[in-house]
Amino acid sequence: MTSGPGRYGLLARAEEQDRLQRLLADARRGRSGVLVLHGEPGIGKSALLEEVVAESAGMTVLRATGIEMEAELAFAGLGELVRPVERLIDRLPSVQARALRTALSLEEAHTPDRLTLGAATLTLLTDAAATTPVLVAVDDAHWMDEASAHALLFALRRLQAEAVAVLVTARDGEGCRFTEAGLPTLALTGLEPAAAAALVQRVADVPAGSEPFERLYRETAGNPLALLEAAPALRNSAWAAQAPDGPLPVGPRLTAAYSARLAALPEPSRRAVTVAAAGYTEEAAVLVAALHDLAVDGGVLQALEAAKVIDLSGGMVRFVHPLLRAAAYHMAGPERRREAHRALAGALTDRHGPVDRDQRSWHLAAAAAAPDLIAASALADTAARARDRGALPAALRAYERAADLTSSPVDRGRYLLAAAEVAQLAGRGDQALALAEAATNTTDDSTVRAGASGLRSQVLLVRQSPRRVHDQLVDMAVGLEASQAVPLLVAAAGAACMGGAILQARVTADRASALARNGEAAVFDHSAAVMRAHTMMLAGERREAAAVFSSCEEFLTATDPLSIGVEVTSFSAMDLMWLERFPAARTLLERAVRSARRIGASERLVPYLTVLADTQLRTGCWDDAYALASEGATLAGEIGQPVLQAYAISTLARIEAAQGRAAECIEHARQFRGLLEGRGAELVSPYMQAALGLLDLGTGKDSEAAARLYDLQQQVVASGLREPTVLQHQPDLIEACLATGDPSGAQAALAELVGQVQQAPSVWGNAVSARCRGLVEADEDAFAEALRHHEQLPDPFAKARTELAYGRFLRRKRKRGAARRPLIAARQVFERLRADPWITLAERELRAAGFETPTRRSHEPVVLTERETQVAVLVIKGHTNREVAAALFLSDKTVEYHLSHIYSKLSVRSRVELASRLAVDTQRPA
Repeated sequence: MTSGPGRYGLLARAEEQDRLQRLLADARRGRSGVLVLHGEPGIGKSALLEEVVAESAGMTVLRATGIEMEAELAFAGLGELVRPVERLIDRLPSVQARALRTALSLEEAHTPDRLTLGAATLTLLTDAAATTPVLVAVDDAHWMDEASAHALLFALRRLQAEAVAVLVTARDGEGCRFTEAGLPTLALTGLEPAAAAALVQRVADVPAGSEPFERLYRETAGNPLALLEAAPALRNSAWAAQAPDGPLPVGPRLTAAYSARLAALPEPSRRAVTVAAAGYTEEAAVLVAALHDLAVDGGVLQALEAAKVIDLSGGMVRFVHPLLRAAAYHMAGPERRREAHRALAGALTDRHGPVDRDQRSWHLAAAAAAPDLIAASALADTAARARDRGALPAALRAYERAADLTSSPVDRGRYLLAAAEVAQLAGRGDQALALAEAATNTTDDSTVRAGASGLRSQVLLVRQSPRRVHDQLVDMAVGLEASQAVPLLVAAAGAACMGGAILQARVTADRASALARNGEAAVFDHSAAVMRAHTMMLAGERREAAAVFSSCEEFLTATDPLSIGVEVTSFSAMDLMWLERFPAARTLLERAVRSARRIGASERLVPYLTVLADTQLRTGCWDDAYALASEGATLAGEIGQPVLQAYAISTLARIEAAQGRAAECIEHARQFRGLLEGRGAELVSPYMQAALGLLDLGTGKDSEAAARLYDLQQQVVASGLREPTVLQHQPDLIEACLATGDPSGAQAALAELVGQVQQAPSVWGNAVSARCRGLVEADEDAFAEALRHHEQLPDPFAKARTELAYGRFLRRKRKRGAARRPLIAARQVFERLRADPWITLAERELRAAGFETPTRRSHEPVVLTERETQVAVLVIKGHTNREVAAALFLSDKTVEYHLSHIYSKLSVRSRVELASRLAVDTQRPA
């Protein structure tokens, strides 16, 4: 990297030098690269980073340094990093610009969606690299605040075809997100003996190979900074007495050495260095004001710089090494540290920016030796601001500390409950449960206890066996006031539904509804009514359920989805989907998804994504459905929601089954079984059986399909499920029975389906029961009736199945000319949906009807990746690459990269040709 030896003898590290040179060279050629350097303190991470910065001539350098005291300050790291290119923020897409300005406290607006904020960071980096290569240099990333780390990691994972080089340093053993994120890493180790000896010779006359050098090398394991600090003290008897047989942890030894240096400073200097170490900002003006309050002359800072403790360049106060800062802070006694924080809080009193207010509240908290209501209130305000900016981890810590500082049981309960709510939104279910329990044990306040009960029900609902959750929640509701019992019973009914205990769910929902009608809060009344309607739907009481939803429609559309139970929103959307009110279901879910994304509420986001995916599947938007289900499954796996993960996987499997992607469908079935084993999710497990039955039927395994679907039907009957639109498997069972020569089985299944549809009429039920009646009874009029019903239903696959069955019927009646029209229509839909087994069946019937179909090339089905599918869907809806990038949180060049792969895979050359190949609803906006 440099023409001569660096301070740490870094030329000995050939591999490291080569990796870093390639990182810069790739960026200058327009290729992005990321590297995370990690190792113990003093190993040379920062020195390597400085060498890279020195070699970055002609590049825009964006730097940030993590500081331990700033780890509580939301977006402090991101603000430092992007400051040189802040002028470019106004050029971002408006929603991204607003999110970034809000996060950086440049304006006040709605809570920024974490995904949008990450995309804004990515776009800002790529825009900065549009004219000049960019070097992103982050030192001590283990101390970067979590909000900044989330946004930056989001961007780094999506860099692909941009002129951006990223170098991050992190200390081992600190649980750094950057080292655990799957990014390319390089572990730094100690110097070889020869290089270590050369380094030691610069500061002490210690010959290589001598016993003192061997002892020093053994103790430090070649750590460069430890060598430099320890070598001058080799003749010190204390060092010699401590000599061990092997290496010691470097951090404690270095800290001890730094503490000795600091202890030798004059008293005013020691007080000043304690204040500097306690600061949440490196601004010299704040530090000077704090020292003035302590009657310490600000000129002492120049003396500290001369002693090589701090650096004062650029109007900032920086320690020469993070361990020196840590030593300065921790060697001071508790009262001296509190004194420093009080002085710093006073220095910030007249500064009213949101960042200044947050720093002051944390200083007040650190200065408190006993309960302090002013500090607690200030910290609660900081927590609320962090939550509003989408910085959930920072908000969580602030609420917890506020609870520690208050002496009021009610306030403590309120702060703990607020912390629990933030923990739940952040996907930390176990922590949310513990905090909710602590809030309940702290105060008898009914509002706090009701909120804690409701939150516990939300967390348990998506994390444990549904039937077990039902019993736990019902037990918890015993003896509680209505305001506390109703949310528990609503959630319990939802859990029983997921567990397939529909009659039990109905009893619990009735109990919740009765209690709610006697309560004062309308939200409880509506939530209980919606859950009761859900149990009605499952039991086949469709008309009654529809009436309830009509009365609750205003409540559902006007209420923030995050303010009510997750089961209320997601089950309401399911019911609207089963009631075939698809636009209403989609509107409700998309609003809920936006709300959850806005603040990064991952535990809430998963159920909304999975139900929205099911809605898209049933309306022919298979690519949208597959992308949504993939996202839901991935997120559910990350935060521990196995039942919802299984539901999302079943949606993937249903699409794969219809498209004949047998290997993927079977693999997803294996994952599905592993997720639900022993969980008792009896209303979720049938979805996969229905998918596998469809796969068998489409691929000619009629006997397997008949057996599988017959068993499924028996399971459904036993559960009490009477609504046929839920699983939609009965038409497949009837077709499988006919294909295997079992007309009596087909008749019995048809009778069951017709009875259910008569009790609970639906467009889908009328259409498919008429189709099946045409198949079983050879009734041509029944097919015509089915097609009339299909005209009212936005389900192209179901209609094409009817057209295929009708065409086959006509062809067998020797009406070959009449058969061609429905068969051609069916084949066109199957082709658009890429439903290969059904294309084959339609073409077989067309050839039997005397219609020569174009020969299809024999090749494996073209399968786009999830990301390619998402890009393609938006492109053919008319979005520009820039708009696609904003919607999918990618860079423009990454969209171009994916689009070129899509064109190559599908052998198309334009967006028009692409649209003709994909099964999407191009009229619906993204």
